[in-house]
Amino acid sequence: MPEALFLSPKPFRIATQLPAALLGVIFLILCCTFVSAEDRNDWQQPDRVMSDLGLKPGTRVADIGSGEGYFTLQLARAVGPQGHVLAVDIDTRALTALKVKADRQRLTNVTIVVSEPADTRLPSGSVDVLFICDVLHEVPEAQRLPLVQSAVRALKPGGFLYLIDYRKSRDVKFDPYERLVPRDELVRICTDAGLHLDAEYHYLKYQVFFRFQKTTP
Repeated sequence: MPEALFLSPKPFRIATQLPAALLGVIFLILCCTFVSAEDRNDWQQPDRVMSDLGLKPGTRVADIGSGEGYFTLQLARAVGPQGHVLAVDIDTRALTALKVKADRQRLTNVTIVVSEPADTRLPSGSVDVLFICDVLHEVPEAQRLPLVQSAVRALKPGGFLYLIDYRKSRDVKFDPYERLVPRDELVRICTDAGLHLDAEYHYLKYQVFFRFQKTTP
């Protein structure tokens, strides 16, 4: 049998000689990797989330912080060819990947918008619904309210903002605990931006889920 097919025990001996502190760090990384690898479709419950959005054909939606489009593509299918989804993000590489996915799925109702850290660059009163998922904890604290205010300006009076973000809990391993935003702080940001809390959903394993409405003048 060729020598290359034999596995040497040498790497194991080296690993066992590592300092205990380093082994602890490696163990923590492996644990976090295991948690992050948990199937998102299980804990995110996208079908139930989409159902609670109640989108109708022809709706205009802005997906703020869309990334590579986990929800964007589902939003595009929900609003149909008559509707439109604006995929808003500062990450041009993620938006490029999203555009490729949309083209492959022949979704012609998705528009890419390259935003600024605290400015969505969306026209005023241009959308019926805002959707923000797992974004605000990634935004520096000083930029959170300006970002939401910018998004709310694009929302038509009477429109809804659906906000999902990680619960501030030690059980959430996707981001450091210190970066997670308390529930009341998320609510305060949205109310300070001119919205009122209309509904709260409690079924997501790792996340809080709110619906806010923009008051009609």
